[in-house]
Parts: sequence; structure tokens; C-alpha cells
Amino acid sequence: ILATVEELERPTEIYSPNLSSIVDRIRPAVEELFSPDIEIDREALIRHAIRANVRSAADHLRHGSAILERLIEEEGLLVVGAEYCLEKGTVEFFDGLPEAG
Repeated sequence: ILATVEELERPTEIYSPNLSSIVDRIRPAVEELFSPDIEIDREALIRHAIRANVRSAADHLRHGSAILERLIEEEGLLVVGAEYCLEKGTVEFFDGLPEAG
């Protein structure tokens, strides 16, 4: 995520094809956070970028496989997005959860 944020802030030539591939895959999810109308501190930007990437990856899983789509539709499979906190050892689920109630 950090490499993608840095690339969007200051475009450079990435010398590693592997890193470039990762940045290119993450870029669409993070790019929308960069707007001249929005002023946000770097730490908050990175937090939002992490979550945007998780949402994008979960959505890709939900809609990128006929098998998973069928299991979601017919069997109630849930593909949820979550963030793991290294400092606390906790997981926060925030995308794709069923509505409470």
C-alpha cells in the first residue's frame, strides 16, 4: 500500500517488475482517494488506502469467480473484508458483513 501511495504522490519509474505489478493492481482502489478537493494527512490517507484495497480485493473475490458467485448466491457464503492490527493482535471486519437486525 505504501509503495502505491508513494507512486501516486510522486510518480517515478519503479525498477522492480514485481513491485510495479503489485502497485498497478492496487492503484485503482487507492487512486480515488487522491483528489485536489480533499485534504487529508498522510497517516489517514494510508489507513483509508488499506481499507480501499481490502474492499476492492473482497469485491474481486465475490465477482471474479463463477464458483464463488454461485456459493454466495446459493449457499450463503460470505466473503468479508478485514484488517489485522499488528500492534493489538486484533482483526476488524468491516466489509461484506450481513446487516444486523
